Parts: sequence; C-alpha cells; structure tokens
Amino acid sequence: MKAPKIPKFLKSVRYCLAAINSIFLISGLILLITSIVVLAIYNQYSTLITNRFFTLASFAIATAVIIFFIGFLGFYGAISEKFYLIAGYVALLVVILIFEIIITVLGFSLQNDATREIRSTMSESLQMYESRIEVSTVWDNLQMGFECCGVAGRSDWLNKIPVSCCHIDYGTVSPFYCIATNAYSTGCASALGSWLGFNAYVIGVTGAFVTSLQVFITVGGAWMAYKSRFEEVVLES
Repeated sequence: MKAPKIPKFLKSVRYCLAAINSIFLISGLILLITSIVVLAIYNQYSTLITNRFFTLASFAIATAVIIFFIGFLGFYGAISEKFYLIAGYVALLVVILIFEIIITVLGFSLQNDATREIRSTMSESLQMYESRIEVSTVWDNLQMGFECCGVAGRSDWLNKIPVSCCHIDYGTVSPFYCIATNAYSTGCASALGSWLGFNAYVIGVTGAFVTSLQVFITVGGAWMAYKSRFEEVVLES
C-alpha cells in the first residue's frame, strides 16, 4: 500500500517557517492591543496609582514591539533558509518566551496586590484635593463613577465630604449637602483596586495565552532550524 504523499509545502522550511512566524506576529498583536487598552485605563488614574501598574503594561507593550522586529527576521530567515539566521531567530523566540512568562506572573501578582498597592498613593493624593484641580477632578470622577467615598470610607474626608461622594437625583436643587448619613459607604481603594486588579488579570491571562502559543512556536522554529541544517529540504525558487 502506497504511503500518503506529504504536501510539498509541509516539507518546505520556507513555507513552514513563514506560517510559524505569522502565528508569532498574531500573538504579538494580541498582546499589544490588550496592553495599550489597559495602559489607557491606568492613565486615567495616574495620580492615584503607583508605577507598578505602568511598568506591567509598558513591559507588555515593549515585548509586543520586539515581537514585530523579530518577526521581520523570521520572514527573512524563511526566505533565505539559512541555518544561522533561523537559529538566531529561535534564540530570540526563547527570550520572548521568558518575557511572556514574566508578564504572566506580574499580571497575576498585581491582580492580588492591587488594592494594597494603591492605598498609600491614594491617601497622599486625597490631601491635595482642595489645592490641585487635576486631583479633585480625578477624585470626583472616581467617586461618582464607582459610587465610593474616600480611600477606606467617607470618614477619610472628616467634616468636608465632597458632593461627588453622594448620589444626586435628577431635579435636585441647591442647597444640597453631602454628609456622612447620605454619602457612599464603600471606600474607593477597594472599588478602584478591584477594577485595576481585573485589568492586571487581563494582561496576565493574555500573557498566559501567548506563552502557550509561544511554546509551540519556539518548538516549531527549532524544528525548522534542525531541518535547514541536517535534512534535505525542498528549496523554493
């Protein structure tokens, strides 16, 4: 019985490596889009959070950009089918794999630490509420958007609770007083921390997904390097 014929493109280093590299670039695009969206969310609360949040998103973006540069090398290696180029490409794939593992670990770690991470920064920012308009704007938007008040609760404001700590019904006319009895009881550290932690979790999940892809990509790239060095390959004109 005749063995089934292997399609020509599956025996070609050029085509197989190009396909592997295309998946590699797609994983980089997924990581880039996710990280940019999360970074934009973090920028909305830049006066309330620490650099740890920006470091995570920025590192993920930098990794995605590096993926695109390595992708060009991958396509060049596929065209040339030279062992040393493909071997260098595989070495860089291993580096990216390490970066993606780091992103995954940092994302899940920050998810658990988000609320604790922002408490001191929020407390410092709270003291500047009346002196800096950009700080008061962030706090007012935060308290109205998340229906929260203060860092740990409304008691953080002492006897000067902002109107943004209270729900104002449509049609309400002045004077309106926001006091302890009608102010939101939830602290903003827990509310904002949950939202920031969720976004760190999104980066962590994305990192885990692209890491899983990267394992197969790296193995596939290593196999193509082996074929280009030790096996007779189909050369494309």
